[in-house]
Amino acid sequence: MWGCLGCGGLMVLVLIVGGIVVAVSSGGDGPSDGPSVEAGDDSGNGGDGGQEAEAGIGDPVESGAFRFTVTEVETGVTELSDDSGMMTETPDGQYVIVHVTVENIGDQAGTFDSTQQTLLDAEGKEYSADSAAEAMTSQDAFLNQINPGNTVQGKLPFDVPEGVEPTKIELRDFLTLDQSAVVSLQE
Repeated sequence: MWGCLGCGGLMVLVLIVGGIVVAVSSGGDGPSDGPSVEAGDDSGNGGDGGQEAEAGIGDPVESGAFRFTVTEVETGVTELSDDSGMMTETPDGQYVIVHVTVENIGDQAGTFDSTQQTLLDAEGKEYSADSAAEAMTSQDAFLNQINPGNTVQGKLPFDVPEGVEPTKIELRDFLTLDQSAVVSLQE
């Protein structure tokens, strides 16, 4: 979404991308070294001033009707199998398994959708959960609706290239447009 306002030689361009508000302005009557850029979240806090410390492993975070807690991260996993050991899944690179607890803090049932969760590396590359590997973790809890007040635990497998170290995960409620909850995976 974007908008542009022009007034007396001053132009302001406002971009809203993924919950981030970016305002770029240029022009005016005085000298200018070029456009100035201000960025902040959509809560109106603007920039980094007064921003809370980043959530980490073990810290509860919220998005929409869900409260998430990342409890563990496994890296370098080279194979997953079902409970019987008969079916296996191997990654193209390595699996990063993010253990997460999801609590419905809303007033209606909601479904946790692993495909809406995003793993990020140090370069900002985004990885989606591997649904075939998720089936090997024998957890149908995320496929069922979570009623208000209930909590489920599960594992989110991501197939990433070998050597990639995850830095963050973005967790979000499936049905709302609320900003995702970000958890640092760095210790």
